[in-house]
Amino acid sequence: MKVLINTLHPVDVWHIPEKYAFKLKKDFPEIEVVYLKSKENLLKEIEDTDIYFGWYPGREALNHAKKLKWLHTPQIGVGRFLSIEGFINKVLLTNARPVDRRQIGEFAVSLFLGLHFGHNLIVKNYLEKRWARKEIGDFFLSKKRKPLKEMTAVVLGYGGIGKAIAEILNNLVKEVIIVKRRKENLPFKVYTLKEWKEYLPFADAIFIAIPADDTSKHFIDMEKIETFKNSPYIVNVGRGKVVNEKDIAKGLKEGKIGGYATDVCEKEPPEEDFPLWGFDNVIVAPHISALEPDFWDKHFDFFEENLKRFLKGEKLESLVND
Repeated sequence: MKVLINTLHPVDVWHIPEKYAFKLKKDFPEIEVVYLKSKENLLKEIEDTDIYFGWYPGREALNHAKKLKWLHTPQIGVGRFLSIEGFINKVLLTNARPVDRRQIGEFAVSLFLGLHFGHNLIVKNYLEKRWARKEIGDFFLSKKRKPLKEMTAVVLGYGGIGKAIAEILNNLVKEVIIVKRRKENLPFKVYTLKEWKEYLPFADAIFIAIPADDTSKHFIDMEKIETFKNSPYIVNVGRGKVVNEKDIAKGLKEGKIGGYATDVCEKEPPEEDFPLWGFDNVIVAPHISALEPDFWDKHFDFFEENLKRFLKGEKLESLVND
Protein backbone atom coordinates (compact mmCIF):
# COMPACT_ATOMS: atom_id res chain seq x y z
CA MET A 1 0.00 0.00 0.00
CA LYS A 2 1.27 3.45 -0.94
CA VAL A 3 0.64 6.78 0.81
CA LEU A 4 1.47 9.95 -1.13
CA ILE A 5 2.04 13.12 0.90
CA ASN A 6 1.67 16.16 -1.32
CA THR A 7 3.30 19.15 0.36
CA LEU A 8 2.92 21.39 -2.69
CA HIS A 9 1.03 24.60 -2.03
CA PRO A 10 1.38 28.06 -3.65
CA VAL A 11 2.10 29.55 -0.21
CA ASP A 12 5.28 28.38 1.54
CA VAL A 13 3.86 28.46 5.08
CA TRP A 14 1.36 25.78 4.12
CA HIS A 15 3.99 23.28 2.95
CA ILE A 16 3.76 20.02 4.88
CA PRO A 17 7.07 19.43 6.75
CA GLU A 18 8.99 16.35 5.62
CA LYS A 19 9.52 15.14 9.18
CA TYR A 20 5.95 13.86 9.18
CA ALA A 21 6.70 11.58 6.27
CA PHE A 22 9.57 10.09 8.28
CA LYS A 23 7.24 9.69 11.27
CA LEU A 24 4.63 7.95 9.13
CA LYS A 25 7.27 5.53 7.79
CA LYS A 26 8.37 4.74 11.35
CA ASP A 27 4.83 4.27 12.69
CA PHE A 28 3.63 2.23 9.68
CA PRO A 29 6.68 0.33 8.33
CA GLU A 30 4.46 -1.92 6.20
CA ILE A 31 3.34 1.08 4.09
CA GLU A 32 5.29 2.78 1.31
CA VAL A 33 5.36 6.52 2.04
CA VAL A 34 6.24 8.98 -0.72
CA TYR A 35 6.84 12.63 0.13
CA LEU A 36 6.28 14.74 -2.98
CA LYS A 37 8.74 17.61 -3.39
CA SER A 38 8.23 18.44 -7.05
CA LYS A 39 5.12 19.10 -9.08
CA GLU A 40 6.80 17.40 -12.03
CA ASN A 41 6.53 14.05 -10.23
CA LEU A 42 2.89 14.42 -9.23
CA LEU A 43 1.27 12.59 -12.15
CA LYS A 44 3.75 9.73 -11.98
CA GLU A 45 3.49 9.23 -8.22
CA ILE A 46 -0.27 9.57 -7.89
CA GLU A 47 -0.99 6.95 -10.54
CA ASP A 48 -0.37 3.98 -8.19
CA THR A 49 -1.21 5.77 -4.92
CA ASP A 50 -3.72 4.14 -2.58
CA ILE A 51 -3.96 6.93 0.00
CA TYR A 52 -3.38 10.62 -0.69
CA PHE A 53 -2.67 13.22 2.02
CA GLY A 54 -2.39 16.81 0.89
CA TRP A 55 -3.80 19.83 -0.83
CA TYR A 56 -5.99 19.81 -3.93
CA PRO A 57 -3.69 18.41 -6.65
CA GLY A 58 -5.76 19.44 -9.68
CA ARG A 59 -8.26 17.68 -11.90
CA GLU A 60 -5.63 16.13 -14.16
CA ALA A 61 -3.78 14.54 -11.25
CA LEU A 62 -6.94 13.08 -9.74
CA ASN A 63 -7.91 11.64 -13.10
CA HIS A 64 -4.50 9.87 -13.11
CA ALA A 65 -5.12 8.34 -9.68
CA LYS A 66 -6.18 4.89 -10.92
CA LYS A 67 -5.74 3.04 -7.59
CA LEU A 68 -6.78 5.78 -5.18
CA LYS A 69 -9.05 4.53 -2.39
CA TRP A 70 -8.89 7.32 0.18
CA LEU A 71 -8.04 11.01 -0.07
CA HIS A 72 -7.47 13.16 3.02
CA THR A 73 -6.98 16.92 2.84
CA PRO A 74 -5.79 19.18 5.69
CA GLN A 75 -8.32 21.78 4.57
CA ILE A 76 -11.98 22.00 5.53
CA GLY A 77 -13.40 23.23 2.23
CA VAL A 78 -13.60 20.38 -0.28
CA GLY A 79 -15.66 22.01 -3.02
CA ARG A 80 -13.04 21.52 -5.72
CA PHE A 81 -12.74 17.81 -4.95
CA LEU A 82 -16.50 17.42 -5.09
CA SER A 83 -16.70 19.24 -8.43
CA ILE A 84 -14.93 16.43 -10.31
CA GLU A 85 -17.66 14.32 -11.87
CA GLY A 86 -17.56 10.67 -10.86
CA PHE A 87 -14.52 11.08 -8.60
CA ILE A 88 -16.47 11.29 -5.38
CA ASN A 89 -18.24 8.01 -6.10
CA LYS A 90 -14.97 6.06 -6.29
CA VAL A 91 -12.86 7.49 -3.46
CA LEU A 92 -13.33 8.05 0.28
CA LEU A 93 -12.84 11.73 1.01
CA THR A 94 -12.04 13.08 4.48
CA ASN A 95 -11.19 16.58 5.62
CA ALA A 96 -9.74 18.22 8.72
CA ARG A 97 -12.99 19.38 10.29
CA PRO A 98 -12.45 17.59 13.65
CA VAL A 99 -8.96 19.07 14.09
CA ASP A 100 -9.02 21.75 16.78
CA ARG A 101 -9.74 25.17 15.23
CA ARG A 102 -10.01 27.14 18.45
CA GLN A 103 -7.12 29.43 17.53
CA ILE A 104 -9.06 30.69 14.48
CA GLY A 105 -11.95 31.55 16.80
CA GLU A 106 -9.57 33.30 19.18
CA PHE A 107 -8.02 35.17 16.26
CA ALA A 108 -11.46 36.30 15.07
CA VAL A 109 -12.30 37.68 18.51
CA SER A 110 -8.90 39.42 18.66
CA LEU A 111 -9.70 41.16 15.35
CA PHE A 112 -13.06 42.28 16.75
CA LEU A 113 -11.44 43.63 19.92
CA GLY A 114 -8.75 45.32 17.83
CA LEU A 115 -11.41 47.22 15.88
CA HIS A 116 -13.47 48.00 18.96
CA PHE A 117 -10.50 49.38 20.90
CA GLY A 118 -8.97 51.25 17.98
CA HIS A 119 -5.79 49.19 17.69
CA ASN A 120 -5.75 49.86 13.95
CA LEU A 121 -5.75 53.62 14.64
CA ILE A 122 -3.13 53.31 17.37
CA VAL A 123 -0.76 51.35 15.10
CA LYS A 124 -1.39 53.70 12.15
CA ASN A 125 -0.48 56.76 14.20
CA TYR A 126 2.49 55.01 15.77
CA LEU A 127 3.92 54.27 12.32
CA GLU A 128 3.42 57.93 11.44
CA LYS A 129 5.17 58.91 14.72
CA ARG A 130 2.08 60.75 15.92
CA TRP A 131 0.83 61.05 19.52
CA ALA A 132 -2.81 61.00 18.41
CA ARG A 133 -4.52 61.36 21.77
CA LYS A 134 -7.37 63.53 20.46
CA GLU A 135 -8.10 61.41 17.38
CA ILE A 136 -8.15 58.16 19.31
CA GLY A 137 -9.89 59.77 22.28
CA ASP A 138 -12.66 61.02 19.96
CA PHE A 139 -13.01 57.47 18.63
CA PHE A 140 -13.38 56.11 22.18
CA LEU A 141 -16.01 58.75 23.02
CA SER A 142 -18.13 58.12 19.90
CA LYS A 143 -21.78 57.43 20.74
CA LYS A 144 -21.79 54.65 18.12
CA ARG A 145 -19.24 52.72 20.16
CA LYS A 146 -21.21 50.61 22.64
CA PRO A 147 -19.65 48.98 25.69
CA LEU A 148 -19.05 45.27 25.12
CA LYS A 149 -21.61 44.38 27.79
CA GLU A 150 -24.35 46.04 25.69
CA MET A 151 -23.47 44.44 22.35
CA THR A 152 -25.23 41.75 20.34
CA ALA A 153 -22.93 39.50 18.32
CA VAL A 154 -24.11 37.34 15.41
CA VAL A 155 -22.00 34.31 14.51
CA LEU A 156 -22.59 32.83 11.06
CA GLY A 157 -21.73 29.14 11.37
CA TYR A 158 -21.41 26.80 14.33
CA GLY A 159 -18.69 24.39 13.31
CA GLY A 160 -15.45 24.22 15.27
CA ILE A 161 -14.59 27.85 14.50
CA GLY A 162 -18.04 29.32 15.06
CA LYS A 163 -18.45 27.40 18.30
CA ALA A 164 -15.12 28.71 19.60
CA ILE A 165 -16.09 32.28 18.69
CA ALA A 166 -19.46 31.94 20.43
CA GLU A 167 -17.97 30.46 23.60
CA ILE A 168 -15.45 33.29 23.93
CA LEU A 169 -17.98 36.02 23.13
CA ASN A 170 -20.44 34.61 25.64
CA ASN A 171 -18.26 36.04 28.40
CA LEU A 172 -17.77 39.41 26.67
CA VAL A 173 -21.02 40.64 25.15
CA LYS A 174 -24.68 40.93 26.12
CA GLU A 175 -26.01 38.37 23.63
CA VAL A 176 -24.69 35.86 21.12
CA ILE A 177 -26.88 34.76 18.21
CA ILE A 178 -25.99 31.70 16.13
CA VAL A 179 -26.89 31.33 12.47
CA LYS A 180 -27.00 27.79 11.05
CA ARG A 181 -28.41 26.10 7.99
CA ARG A 182 -30.79 24.16 10.25
CA LYS A 183 -32.20 25.11 13.62
CA GLU A 184 -31.26 23.08 16.68
CA ASN A 185 -31.28 23.47 20.43
CA LEU A 186 -28.18 25.39 21.55
CA PRO A 187 -27.39 27.57 24.56
CA PHE A 188 -27.91 30.57 22.22
CA LYS A 189 -30.68 31.96 20.03
CA VAL A 190 -30.53 30.18 16.67
CA TYR A 191 -31.66 31.40 13.25
CA THR A 192 -31.16 30.26 9.67
CA LEU A 193 -29.50 32.27 6.90
CA LYS A 194 -32.90 32.94 5.33
CA GLU A 195 -34.13 34.63 8.50
CA TRP A 196 -31.51 37.39 8.21
CA LYS A 197 -34.05 40.20 8.70
CA GLU A 198 -34.55 38.92 12.25
CA TYR A 199 -30.92 39.33 13.34
CA LEU A 200 -28.65 41.25 10.94
CA PRO A 201 -30.24 44.71 11.30
CA PHE A 202 -29.74 44.65 15.09
CA ALA A 203 -26.22 43.21 15.22
CA ASP A 204 -23.35 45.15 16.77
CA ALA A 205 -20.81 42.60 15.52
CA ILE A 206 -21.05 39.97 12.79
CA PHE A 207 -18.64 37.04 12.66
CA ILE A 208 -18.40 34.98 9.48
CA ALA A 209 -17.35 31.36 9.97
CA ILE A 210 -19.16 29.59 7.14
CA PRO A 211 -17.92 28.32 3.76
CA ALA A 212 -18.88 30.01 0.50
CA ASP A 213 -21.39 27.97 -1.49
CA ASP A 214 -24.54 28.62 -3.50
CA THR A 215 -26.47 29.67 -0.40
CA SER A 216 -23.82 31.84 1.25
CA LYS A 217 -21.86 33.46 -1.60
CA HIS A 218 -22.07 37.26 -1.25
CA PHE A 219 -24.44 36.77 1.67
CA ILE A 220 -23.30 40.12 3.10
CA ASP A 221 -24.22 42.50 0.28
CA MET A 222 -25.61 46.01 -0.05
CA GLU A 223 -29.21 44.89 0.45
CA LYS A 224 -28.36 43.63 3.92
CA ILE A 225 -25.86 46.40 4.73
CA GLU A 226 -28.58 49.00 4.10
CA THR A 227 -30.62 47.46 6.95
CA PHE A 228 -27.83 47.78 9.56
CA LYS A 229 -28.97 49.98 12.44
CA ASN A 230 -25.88 49.81 14.67
CA SER A 231 -22.91 50.21 12.27
CA PRO A 232 -21.66 46.72 13.20
CA TYR A 233 -18.12 45.46 13.05
CA ILE A 234 -17.76 42.57 10.58
CA VAL A 235 -15.10 39.90 11.10
CA ASN A 236 -14.55 37.27 8.41
CA VAL A 237 -12.61 34.06 9.10
CA GLY A 238 -14.81 31.93 6.84
CA ARG A 239 -14.40 32.61 3.14
CA GLY A 240 -13.80 35.84 1.24
CA LYS A 241 -16.70 35.20 -1.11
CA VAL A 242 -19.28 35.21 1.68
CA VAL A 243 -19.10 39.01 1.44
CA ASN A 244 -19.27 41.32 -1.55
CA GLU A 245 -16.08 43.32 -0.97
CA LYS A 246 -17.22 46.25 -3.12
CA ASP A 247 -20.38 46.51 -1.04
CA ILE A 248 -18.35 46.28 2.17
CA ALA A 249 -16.24 49.22 0.95
CA LYS A 250 -19.37 51.22 0.16
CA GLY A 251 -20.85 50.39 3.56
CA LEU A 252 -17.66 51.56 5.28
CA LYS A 253 -17.65 54.84 3.35
CA GLU A 254 -21.30 55.48 4.22
CA GLY A 255 -20.80 54.64 7.90
CA LYS A 256 -23.16 51.67 7.74
CA ILE A 257 -20.29 49.39 8.84
CA GLY A 258 -18.17 50.34 11.86
CA GLY A 259 -15.15 48.33 10.76
CA TYR A 260 -14.16 45.26 8.78
CA ALA A 261 -11.50 42.72 9.73
CA THR A 262 -10.72 39.65 7.67
CA ASP A 263 -8.32 36.77 7.27
CA VAL A 264 -9.77 35.86 3.86
CA CYS A 265 -10.34 37.74 0.60
CA GLU A 266 -12.37 37.08 -2.52
CA LYS A 267 -9.10 36.91 -4.45
CA GLU A 268 -5.84 36.00 -2.73
CA PRO A 269 -3.53 37.76 -2.63
CA PRO A 270 -5.60 40.89 -3.24
CA GLU A 271 -4.50 43.03 -6.16
CA GLU A 272 -4.02 46.79 -6.55
CA ASP A 273 -7.73 47.33 -7.26
CA PHE A 274 -8.74 45.58 -4.00
CA PRO A 275 -11.66 47.77 -2.83
CA LEU A 276 -10.66 47.59 0.84
CA TRP A 277 -7.19 49.12 0.61
CA GLY A 278 -6.64 52.36 2.51
CA PHE A 279 -9.38 52.35 5.16
CA ASP A 280 -8.49 53.32 8.73
CA ASN A 281 -11.07 50.89 10.10
CA VAL A 282 -10.09 47.81 8.09
CA ILE A 283 -7.71 45.04 9.13
CA VAL A 284 -6.61 42.49 6.49
CA ALA A 285 -4.62 39.43 7.57
CA PRO A 286 -2.96 37.17 4.93
CA HIS A 287 -5.05 34.01 5.53
CA ILE A 288 -2.87 32.64 8.33
CA SER A 289 -5.15 32.41 11.37
CA ALA A 290 -4.99 28.59 11.55
CA LEU A 291 -1.21 28.47 11.95
CA GLU A 292 0.11 27.66 15.42
CA PRO A 293 3.13 25.73 16.73
CA ASP A 294 1.38 22.34 16.86
CA PHE A 295 -0.66 22.82 13.66
CA TRP A 296 0.85 19.88 11.75
CA ASP A 297 1.17 17.72 14.87
CA LYS A 298 -2.60 17.85 15.28
CA HIS A 299 -3.23 17.16 11.60
CA PHE A 300 -0.97 14.14 11.44
CA ASP A 301 -2.24 12.73 14.72
CA PHE A 302 -5.74 12.84 13.25
CA PHE A 303 -4.57 11.33 9.95
CA GLU A 304 -2.72 8.49 11.69
CA GLU A 305 -5.76 7.60 13.79
CA ASN A 306 -7.87 7.53 10.63
CA LEU A 307 -5.20 5.44 8.89
CA LYS A 308 -5.49 2.84 11.65
CA ARG A 309 -9.23 2.75 11.04
CA PHE A 310 -8.71 2.40 7.30
CA LEU A 311 -6.31 -0.52 7.70
CA LYS A 312 -8.84 -2.28 9.96
CA GLY A 313 -11.67 -1.68 7.51
CA GLU A 314 -13.47 0.62 9.95
CA LYS A 315 -15.44 3.75 9.09
CA LEU A 316 -13.29 6.86 8.78
CA GLU A 317 -13.87 9.92 10.90
CA SER A 318 -14.81 13.17 9.12
CA LEU A 319 -15.93 11.36 6.00
CA VAL A 320 -17.30 13.95 3.60
CA ASN A 321 -18.99 11.62 1.13
CA ASP A 322 -20.62 9.21 3.58
